[in-house]
Amino acid sequence: MAYQHDIFISYRRDTEVCEWINTHFKPLLKTNVKFELGKEPDVFVDDQLEAAGVWPLTLGNSIGSSRVLIILWTKTYLFSEWCSLEMSHMLEREKKKGFRTPAKPYSLVIPVIIHDGETMPAELSAVQRIDIHNFFTVRMHKESDSSEKLSKALLAKAADIADAINRAPAWEENWNIEAANEFYQKYYSNQTPVQQQLTTFT
Repeated sequence: MAYQHDIFISYRRDTEVCEWINTHFKPLLKTNVKFELGKEPDVFVDDQLEAAGVWPLTLGNSIGSSRVLIILWTKTYLFSEWCSLEMSHMLEREKKKGFRTPAKPYSLVIPVIIHDGETMPAELSAVQRIDIHNFFTVRMHKESDSSEKLSKALLAKAADIADAINRAPAWEENWNIEAANEFYQKYYSNQTPVQQQLTTFT
């Protein structure tokens, strides 16, 4: 196995935000990055319902086999345990591979601000960000001014995103295994305990 995705989009789960990603953000991202990358990037977006046994493994395998992580940052992003796991997994990969050091001043994490970039944690404060919060709206139309501004913002950063993809370290099998195990364990640690023995009456 090897990398399966060029980009993993991490976002605070919300139905309307998910629709905006699939209708506007993802197509414009792919179109603009394609010209810089020389091919259409494979972009993963988790838009599936949480399914016991399947969903956490799929999510873990997907982050483990993605070259870079795009975070759609909002004030509530880290309120999600899953978003926190996705971000920490990629930050740990950066650390192990010596990224964001004088020798490798690059990042595998790309924050895209859709709301309140002032609350971003220190780990991401030095990372180059893409700020689209002034024209982010879930009800935008494809022909709207907001859509045009979004396209221009992504075009301006397309070369940087392509560079991040190209600089991704050689894929390692343990990334998938570690991420899948971590997500699986987190999912089941959050479940309500099931009674294992029949109640006895005396």
